This record gives sequence, C-alpha cells and structure tokens, in this order.
Amino acid sequence: MKRHLIAAWLVVGLSMPCYAAEQAKAPSASFLKEAQNVLAPLSFVKFCMNSPAECEQSSSEARLPERDTAFSMLTEVNATVNQSIHPLAKSTDPLRSHWAISPTSGDCNDYAVTKRHMLIAKGWPASALRLAVVYAPAGGHLVLVARLQDGDYILDNLASDVQRWGGLDYQWVSMESGENPRVWVSIAKQDRRDFAGLGSVKDGSN
Repeated sequence: MKRHLIAAWLVVGLSMPCYAAEQAKAPSASFLKEAQNVLAPLSFVKFCMNSPAECEQSSSEARLPERDTAFSMLTEVNATVNQSIHPLAKSTDPLRSHWAISPTSGDCNDYAVTKRHMLIAKGWPASALRLAVVYAPAGGHLVLVARLQDGDYILDNLASDVQRWGGLDYQWVSMESGENPRVWVSIAKQDRRDFAGLGSVKDGSN
C-alpha cells in the first residue's frame, strides 16, 4: 500500500506542470456534446435560403473575444434584443413560419437569429454561435448557444440573464454543427449530476 502511495506521489510530482495546465481547462460537462448528424429544421432551411449570408462559415478575421469581454457582450446583446422585440406567437407550421432579424414583434426564433446576427456583426466567429432546438416546459423552443473558453452559455428570450446550459430545465434536442452552420447535429445526453451546480451566471463565476 505504501509503495503504491509513493508511486502515485512520484507521478503527481513529475507531472505537476501538465496537471496544472489541465486544471485550467473547463470541465467537459460545461460544453454541450454533439452526437450525430440530423436534419436541420425546415424553418431554418427556409431562413438560409432567404438570408444565405446568415448561414455562412466564419471569415478568417473572426475571433472570439477574451472571456470576460465576451461574456459582457453576451449580456448586452441578450438584454438589448429581449427588450427590442415584442413577443408575438407565430405559426409553428414550417411551411408558413418565417424567421426574421430584428423584427418589431417576433417569437423565439426571431430573438435567437437576431442575437446571432448582432454578435457576428461584432466580429464573433459563427462556430461559437449555434442555434439550438430544445423542449422547454411550454413546448418546442429555439435558443442561441454561445461557446466561450469555459463553457456553453445560453441566450434566451425567456430569461434576462445569460445562463450556463446545464442550469436550464430544458431537453436538448439538436443544434448547428460547430464546423458548418448549415449542418445540424443531435445533442448527446449528459448526466445532469455533472453540472448540477452550474446555473445563472452574472459575473462569469460558477
């Protein structure tokens, strides 16, 4: 037993610099996990046909801001859009639905694509901003997932605060791929015990 303990301490001591670097990374549960390719929502396909520039990959100049700056930008954009669009129940029929950027009135889809549009206009890479389909207590819902250095954060028209994804009582269904915004992937199920302590974040802390 003592020999095992000594060996373990030797390994820890020899690998301390690497261990410290690993500790600086966000836990894997902080990020939504992609599963497999799925069909994109028909309303999204129509949106890309009508607004192809919104579904393009990032330009080479796009860069994710430093973490605290990025979080402040998310908070500002989330609040601005939530206040500027008047909530309006629209048709959920994919053949009749229409996603719009910065409408006077709109539903969750309009809020989400508007926030994404504004952040990309501020220089964010499209790969860090992903539309996601969830099931909220009231039914199907669309939110924007923003991937920062320490995890995935959610911009939601139903919440005034930007929140970590694991703190929301949603069933996560599918989202845009990080590699190509026109491709959608299913979201892998994750044990909520891994992120039970993650919830609303106002200052970027856990």
